[in-house]
Amino acid sequence: MRSFPRLLLALAALPSAAFAASVTRGPFLQQTGPSSALVVVDTDAAATVQAVADLPGGGTARAASDGTHHLLRLEGLPAASAVPYRLTVDGVERPGGTLHTPGRPDTAEGRAAILAVVGDYGTGDPAEMNHIARIREEGAQAILTVGDNAYPDATTADFLTKLFRPMAALLADVTMWPALGDHEYRQAWAQPYLDAFELPEGPQGERYYAFDWGDVHVAALDSNCIVPMDAATAGCDAKTMVGWLTADLAASRAPWKIVLIHRPVVATGKYGVYPQIPAALLGVLEGAGVDLVLQGHNHLYERSWPTRQGQPVQKDYDHPAAPVYVTSGGAGGWLYDFALPAEPWTAYREKIDQHLRLTLEGGTLKVDSIRGDGVIHDTFTIVKDVPPLPAQPPGGGDGGGAGGTPEAPPANGAVAVGCQAGAGSGWALLAPLAVVMAAALRRRRQR
Repeated sequence: MRSFPRLLLALAALPSAAFAASVTRGPFLQQTGPSSALVVVDTDAAATVQAVADLPGGGTARAASDGTHHLLRLEGLPAASAVPYRLTVDGVERPGGTLHTPGRPDTAEGRAAILAVVGDYGTGDPAEMNHIARIREEGAQAILTVGDNAYPDATTADFLTKLFRPMAALLADVTMWPALGDHEYRQAWAQPYLDAFELPEGPQGERYYAFDWGDVHVAALDSNCIVPMDAATAGCDAKTMVGWLTADLAASRAPWKIVLIHRPVVATGKYGVYPQIPAALLGVLEGAGVDLVLQGHNHLYERSWPTRQGQPVQKDYDHPAAPVYVTSGGAGGWLYDFALPAEPWTAYREKIDQHLRLTLEGGTLKVDSIRGDGVIHDTFTIVKDVPPLPAQPPGGGDGGGAGGTPEAPPANGAVAVGCQAGAGSGWALLAPLAVVMAAALRRRRQR
């Protein structure tokens, strides 16, 4: 018995990091709204993981989880803010980040945003890394994708090595909102993609969904529901998705509406378009007043004039009477030639690696297409009238229409609370000792 106190003292002298589980993925951000964000962390062994966000005025928001897949929902966050957060694993500090919340809808802050867009990017190659570096420099608050998120086969390993590791620093600060590509369906039902992200759910799971970012409403579609690679693995159908999209867009009060889709609706790239897609979607997009349709699949850049039923309705972007279609498929993958001639609706097209920066300011939406070296090679601005801002009542929670970002309950045993600075500091001090004592007891039982 005398040896046990000596053993405990010896173990207590060791750094507690020696006993902590390792982080295998994350932290990365999901489902961020004006007052909350979901921090996702995976560990290689069961552990207690805690996220702590520092709030203006000295308070904190905290969430904790036990297990190996940790969903840490931080609540009570300030809208339209950059909020630093810290991470601990079994009481040992790990790198955190600075999350960015959108403004509330129908506020001045909600009518200002910077969003990045990437497509066909998940290669892990230098081209992808160049665009990641540019996006960090540009101050994006969120990143939208138009599919093919992890080459070549969208396996669990591909997602880890081609997306989460190369983009780790960016995803700790900037919320990703992905759309499904066709490469994801090289795995049955695109299951590794569905396992990789924590997204809002539509009627057929997370394959398509919608959210609000300030005064922008975004619907992310799964083009495989319309043109499945394999009917046995599609996991969804066109009728259900199009019906959901119609209702979602009709219910949204947001002044700006954007749709993400992998296979294009209007395009002249290598693959052109699958006729089933415009047949299913053109009427819905045009009838709902969608402003911008962002597409991938073709590894190049192309933008249209405002286009209705395949024909341009005007040769500018001043109060457009139809959606604008932009293909942005060159943020990491190899590039394609244009297989088809330009159409009357074609405004500009180029075989080039690029990503998009969307800058929203009230009634203007500026779209910059940016090369990997940071040079803007194409730009245009959509101008429209937006309703005047209503008088704002004090307080309030996350806003938005029917497709707004949901406030999901904590998952996987997580707890989420807002508290004052200093609360919970006892746990921060006792956690390393608890780990040491548990290890010592295990070793004692083994004798």
